Amino acid sequence: MRILLATCLFFLALICSSMLIPAVPVFAQGLQQGQATFAQCPALSNLPDPSYIVLKGGDWLGGRGVDVFYNQPCRKKSSQTITPINTIQFQCVDLAARLYCQVGYRNNFRLNEAGTLLEHAWQLEDFARRTSRPQYDPSDKLSFYPNDGTATRPPAPGDLLVFKPSKMNNYDGHVAVVNRVAGDLLEYVQQNICSPEGQPVVTDTARIEVQLQGDRQLFRISEGGFAGEVKGWVHSERIKEQLIDQPRLLQVGDIQWNRDDAAVYVYLSPERTRAAARGASIGGAVADLLQSANALSFTDYYLAIQVTNQVGEWIRSDRRLNPASGVRSVDFTLKYTGRMIWVRPWGGPANGKWIPFVMPDLVYPPIMNFSPVTRG
Repeated sequence: MRILLATCLFFLALICSSMLIPAVPVFAQGLQQGQATFAQCPALSNLPDPSYIVLKGGDWLGGRGVDVFYNQPCRKKSSQTITPINTIQFQCVDLAARLYCQVGYRNNFRLNEAGTLLEHAWQLEDFARRTSRPQYDPSDKLSFYPNDGTATRPPAPGDLLVFKPSKMNNYDGHVAVVNRVAGDLLEYVQQNICSPEGQPVVTDTARIEVQLQGDRQLFRISEGGFAGEVKGWVHSERIKEQLIDQPRLLQVGDIQWNRDDAAVYVYLSPERTRAAARGASIGGAVADLLQSANALSFTDYYLAIQVTNQVGEWIRSDRRLNPASGVRSVDFTLKYTGRMIWVRPWGGPANGKWIPFVMPDLVYPPIMNFSPVTRG
């Protein structure tokens, strides 16, 4: 998978507010508020014919993806260059490049100051580490999380999975885009991976393992799918802010919600909080409301049911959350993965404080459509 990649220019301005930042300093707890502007991706030339599209951009990443192309037959090589980003048609990094171009990403994905282009997908790790240098604009920077059990940030929708070189990927490595995360599973979208039968493997899954160390969670990915073993994942704050986050507080039914790339933040009404305290199972109704509002675009409906029902159990059993102690309503983080759930009561002895709870077990939702998708 030879790669020639040069991305677009951009301008980004972000006005932040600490409105939703909690008293407890935890990862992804609370959202930045404001508006951002950025350069548009220039018109791309020499894209494959639309007949080669196997997954439309509007059908993944919450409707914010880019078209996925596969050659016919699947393993057929191409030497056609897509300009001005200089990627090769149908290659794996082309998918990542076009997605990044969509948010005006301007870095060149070059390995050194001399401008040497990446030759293999696994070199994305080297490039991501290079962007931490002072000469890079902060909004251009990428973070690389090695898949060795030390990562404190889980893979999130919009992140790039970087795969190790192996026979499964012709020893070039591979890159794919995380689409959804739910419990111990993630789904990713990719180009240029074929099944043993020669069919395009458009989506695939990997398993997330979580280890608790005190109040820290450590993440690693196992069982990477057809593409082989995951080397790590690349995170872009710009992808997160422009494609994933929904910082504005939205109303659906009697609850409110907003979202980032790690969780949906759910704000229960007083009536819903009291119902949970009385023993009502609130998970299904809350999940239905969130689903209807497209709040669950990056996770799973069944995960929402299980986490919400567990929060209901805590409302019943923990006096800090129970209306009998003066609590009026409760907010909680519907985390896509991990074992820590944060709950904030309004009223009562812990008024306005985010309280960490540990899920009894990792949530294993029955995700019927989180399985490899091939196209004949």
